[in-house]
Amino acid sequence: MALKLDELRTPRIDFGKGIELSFDLEEYTDEPAKQKAAKELRETPEIVLASIKELRELICAEKELLVPIDEAAFLKRFLRPKKYYADSTFEMMKAYYKLKQKEDSILRGLSTELLADVFTDRLVQILPKRDQHGRRIMYMEMGGKWNCSKISSLKLIRATNMLMEAIGREPRTQLHGIVFIVNFDNLSFSHIGQFSPKFVKTIVDYGQRNSPYRVKGIHIVNNARMFNFLFKVFKPFLGKKWSQRIFLHAADKQSLHQHIDPASLPSFLGGNYELPEYDGSIVGQLLDCYKDKSEESSKYGYTVQEK
Repeated sequence: MALKLDELRTPRIDFGKGIELSFDLEEYTDEPAKQKAAKELRETPEIVLASIKELRELICAEKELLVPIDEAAFLKRFLRPKKYYADSTFEMMKAYYKLKQKEDSILRGLSTELLADVFTDRLVQILPKRDQHGRRIMYMEMGGKWNCSKISSLKLIRATNMLMEAIGREPRTQLHGIVFIVNFDNLSFSHIGQFSPKFVKTIVDYGQRNSPYRVKGIHIVNNARMFNFLFKVFKPFLGKKWSQRIFLHAADKQSLHQHIDPASLPSFLGGNYELPEYDGSIVGQLLDCYKDKSEESSKYGYTVQEK
């Protein structure tokens, strides 16, 4: 396993046996993707032009919001999850940057140096293969493998958001979306105690309303009775859409496979390929290859602190 550059100088993690992880920042041009974008996102040349123009006007009127309005790729990243409705995109964008400016925000401190232990322990991972619908698969350890006395829930969520920021730059991920698989094996009261109702509300509100991602499913695995205590904290904040996209599979891998093809999953999830044990710090190295993009993104937001 190693971090390599391909013939186009694109950084990638080579896990061996043809299994690789890299970020695809190229705009999709193939007909199936374009047709799906038109059908699901209203992404036609006319609507794209009109929506970008309208969003730019809304941003210009928000004098204290600094974002790169001349970069169409940046604006499309926010427009796609809102299906090119400029008004709702603008409301989401404002909420996103207002959350980001808070001192204890789940969107602050997104650096590989500050979050190195989360990546080293592989508590949150981007699986190398997309699912059968082209969606990115995020895998999280929120049970026994998570030493919550060493790594707080805030750090865990921040690391998740750092990876989401990386894949969120991919046009194909903006189109197809993201699914989560969350492992709650050996969940304890110490883990549950990390999630106050206020913190849970922040996470859920962000995920449901104010994040520029299409979250298409959240799959819970190895959820035993202890999980019910945690779910009671989350349930009051879940809207209809997310309630319908959360699936509880317990230890039944066949149940998971009804939603995600085994060809897209590693063997520890009952899938068809081997993902070797690896030093999670290499994920930080991959992210650092795009440090210029993350540093540039950190400059965007409100220029005046919210009172």
